[in-house]
Amino acid sequence: MSSPTTVEARALVGVVTDTVMGWAGVALSDAGIRHATLFHRTESAVRGELRAFGAEFPAESRADPRAAEVAGLLRRYASGEGTALDFYPVDLPPCSDLQRDTWLALRDIPSGQTRSYGWLAKRVGRGAAPRAIGAMVGANPIPLWLPCHRVLASDGSLHGFGGGLAMKQSLLENEGVFPRRLL
Repeated sequence: MSSPTTVEARALVGVVTDTVMGWAGVALSDAGIRHATLFHRTESAVRGELRAFGAEFPAESRADPRAAEVAGLLRRYASGEGTALDFYPVDLPPCSDLQRDTWLALRDIPSGQTRSYGWLAKRVGRGAAPRAIGAMVGANPIPLWLPCHRVLASDGSLHGFGGGLAMKQSLLENEGVFPRRLL
């Protein structure tokens, strides 16, 4: 009797970089970005978050060849160069069909624009359930790359964001939705 064949999953590769908005990173699978962080004050916070998702940080000599590209995209995005991140391949973790549809629909919101939770709910065929869709947006595993920060309350106000409303506003300022605040 033969034993079942198993395929060993390759570990996720962690990529972390310092940007003008803070430290950020992603966990890459063979197919794309599996998890991403928002901007943090410390490198260790980003590394810790990515390790919680199963990312490993290989020695420089064994680094993923996509690491430099992803880090460069994050740095250019944070500096306000108008670099869009929502074209880069993502590899969603296991999720329901509705979660997948909701998360991928976030990419239908162009950089520099916003949409409401109601719009998003209609987009995924759940027009009567914007709050449920909002909860799924809040569980987005790949923020920035699946731009959940572009979703606002129906009155146009900032509402619900895992990184805090100040970060949501900063991201929207960075994309030109709002004028930059004077510091």
